[in-house]
Amino acid sequence: MFQPKPLNTLNQVILDGYILPSKYILGPAIKIVLLLTSAYGSVFQLSWISIHLFRTCRYTTKILLFQCLHNSLDVIILLCTCLMVLFGFNMNHFRKFISTIQLALETDRYAVRGIKKNRRIIRVLLTVAFIIFAIMYIITVRALSIHTDNIFVFILRFFHAALFRFGSLFHLNMICNMCFFLKAAFNQINSQINDLNTTTHRSLDHLFYKIRDLRQKYSYAVRSTQSAEQLFRWYITRFYMEYFSYITMNIVMSFGPKTSINFVWLIFMLIDTILFILLTYNLVSVNNLSREGLEDLYELSFKLNKFESCHENDIFIARMALSDVGFTFANLFSINNSFITSLFTLSLTIIITLASFIYQ
Repeated sequence: MFQPKPLNTLNQVILDGYILPSKYILGPAIKIVLLLTSAYGSVFQLSWISIHLFRTCRYTTKILLFQCLHNSLDVIILLCTCLMVLFGFNMNHFRKFISTIQLALETDRYAVRGIKKNRRIIRVLLTVAFIIFAIMYIITVRALSIHTDNIFVFILRFFHAALFRFGSLFHLNMICNMCFFLKAAFNQINSQINDLNTTTHRSLDHLFYKIRDLRQKYSYAVRSTQSAEQLFRWYITRFYMEYFSYITMNIVMSFGPKTSINFVWLIFMLIDTILFILLTYNLVSVNNLSREGLEDLYELSFKLNKFESCHENDIFIARMALSDVGFTFANLFSINNSFITSLFTLSLTIIITLASFIYQ
């Protein structure tokens, strides 16, 4: 007799959305893709840009020196990217995330639908960003007339630049996908805490076991977040260093007496800013959602009379209040609202200082 095909299992949903087919996700395929894109592309560009810098850098004035430093930033970012892929990307953390998030997340039709919707949005945004990058790169290289007479050299440079950009967007897609599941897990926990607080006629035994069950799910969600953070710690660090370094130097250079704001430059800045907002929103959301249930837990404590239930609730409150759950910058600072505000303040201070020093 015909039986209807079941809905996507949670495991299948978790493994989807990483560009590669789901059956290859837990194997070495992701590492191979990153080696062939980010690592290989960065090594080629690193060699090319280093030779170009050696030939063209001049240190006669402060402005020329700053321009050399601006171009040297490319070398630093490319070197950090190569080292990050080779030594800072451990797939064991990804496997731990996959196994742990299944324990924290319940199969929910609405949660799965929301995750799939967010995946489609992310995929469209990253695809558009990649296409715009390719077009702007071609326009920039042709405008500068750098080796455009030799079509082979031009294609070679474009190919490796596209590889590097694809690897970076591949990383970003993975992080956003994992954030979707972490946010869904914390949302489910917060929603169930709120249900306990608002629903009446609950037995004391039911509350005890329900609070313990939610506390265990919260622990699994925290473990999943730690695995994701360890996997992408150095990519996130490199991403913020790259964005704020470029944004700072580009704004300082725009203050120059003979500098005109280029349309292509504005497009590059806009795309990078959109990607920055996309990543930051997801990282900060995980941190905020991990503590969203605190107020409901506190209000729930007024309804508990049994010692065991009160004790479980107190442990849950302490865990949620004292744990700084989320992603970090080089394992030094948590990515939260205060961190982003501090980075912008620091960048503004550096911009004002450098501009006054160079163009005085």
